[in-house]
Amino acid sequence: MRNCLSEQVFFTHKELLDMLDPYRQVIWRDKKNEARKHDYYGILSNQAQMSGRDGEMLYYAEKFDKLEQESKHRRSLTALSIIAIYYEGQRSNEKIKALYEKEKGYLRGIPVIADKEKLDKYDLVQAITLLEQSARALYELNDTLSGKEAERILEAIAALAKAKYKDDLNVMARIAVAQILSFYRRAVAENNAPLMREAFQCLDAMLSDKNTLEYMKPYLYRTIADLKTAYYIHYADIDSASFYLGRYEEMVKDDPNLYSVFVSRKYKARLLYTEGKYKESADTYEKAMNALDTSRTLLVRDIDDMMYARAQSEEQQILLADAAARNKEAEKRLFAASALIALLLIAGWFIIRYIRRRQKNRLMEFKLNMARNIHDETNPALLYAKALIKASRSENGNGELVTAELDSHIGHTMALIRSLSHDLKSDKQYILYDLVAKTEQTLKKLNTGNEFAISIRSGIDKKRFISHYQFSQLMSVLNECITNTIKHASFDKINLTFANNGNKLAITYSDNGKGWERHAGAGIGMRNMEERIAQLNGEWEIDNDYPNGYRIHISCLLR
Repeated sequence: MRNCLSEQVFFTHKELLDMLDPYRQVIWRDKKNEARKHDYYGILSNQAQMSGRDGEMLYYAEKFDKLEQESKHRRSLTALSIIAIYYEGQRSNEKIKALYEKEKGYLRGIPVIADKEKLDKYDLVQAITLLEQSARALYELNDTLSGKEAERILEAIAALAKAKYKDDLNVMARIAVAQILSFYRRAVAENNAPLMREAFQCLDAMLSDKNTLEYMKPYLYRTIADLKTAYYIHYADIDSASFYLGRYEEMVKDDPNLYSVFVSRKYKARLLYTEGKYKESADTYEKAMNALDTSRTLLVRDIDDMMYARAQSEEQQILLADAAARNKEAEKRLFAASALIALLLIAGWFIIRYIRRRQKNRLMEFKLNMARNIHDETNPALLYAKALIKASRSENGNGELVTAELDSHIGHTMALIRSLSHDLKSDKQYILYDLVAKTEQTLKKLNTGNEFAISIRSGIDKKRFISHYQFSQLMSVLNECITNTIKHASFDKINLTFANNGNKLAITYSDNGKGWERHAGAGIGMRNMEERIAQLNGEWEIDNDYPNGYRIHISCLLR
């Protein structure tokens, strides 16, 4: 884009929007590219400025300001610079002065803000441009004191920018131009001819410097021609003034900015007056004033307003087109998502059917095992009961003992049958995980004050079924273990281990109390545990290592 500007190649607003459309789509797609939005609006603003489309330029100043306030919570220096340039185009030095007075506190603080890495090189360059415009306006309004103040702030920011970006040719060139023009305006305000000539020498040196970027050279040519024409007319050097006026007229002949026409005719009138051609001078000056009046008419302001509105409208059209494209893309994604959801629902339905069938098969297998258990558990028990009845008929003197054992055995058999019947009727089937979870729940209820530690290690098949009878008997045994510990042991930790290998379940319970003395007999609780484990056809073993604690090992076959 800089190469285009250096060759005086300009685009209409619509052409530029179309050209930048792929770039805009990329940077607006990702929030990480937020800084690139400045570049996008900068290109549009520069083209508008170079093409004399001031209303369009002002529109993008507002865009810059909005971006800056949303992301950094401060006024945009780019926007302020563009506003100053717009006022300069309207020849409204008073408005530039008012803008400077309003923002000079912010401008004074820029070196501190920049030193904290909150401003980049583009911000610094725009601040320098704003201060150069402010110094020019203030000097032209004969407010030399404020002009020098603006120049001092400019120099402070320029020194910082030069130190940080000394290898950036673009930054260095733009700072140099701003500094030269600001001290040239001071020289004019003070009528200091040597300082003016020094400014010309600096501008000529920049123009001939091989490091000066090409896009800046047309601006330097025009600025030099403008300033030297004014200088030589003022000091009555007619030949030099005529030479530079001819160069200036050549440069602005296709410029749509009416103020450039006014400046050219004003210089021509002054030169004719210096040559003693008073009538021609007066006629030319009248034409110059007509051009100036035309540039200040409401019509021109209306054109600026129209350009502003057109820029807004054309951008809105692009945004609407983007929204339509996004909606279309969203519809495609929604369709794809709907199709995927439908496929997932179908797949889920098949998976659920498969799981249910598998669960049903497992349940059927469990219930078949329960039927076998009824045979395997109750048949021997009933045979034993029959043998006891026969024994009770004999005359061996043990009738009461046999009757008591028979009564107990029949009771156990009835409990076993009820439990098996419950498993066959119930929708709720216990699994090994229920046994572990229920035990842990019981311990936590008893340990509300965190008076002891609990360690439960589980190496079981959590989905393995366990009969209602086995679940209730094992829970009773474990509750008895816990109760004995809490009642009789001085302890601060309970340990439990659950493991199963195929159909065999193994449980180990211990606490860190003393255990009990070897001569002490088994209590009721121990006898209850022994009876319950026996009813499960299980085994148990106690490792009593008094006074170093004890362990209870329980094992049984899962039915």
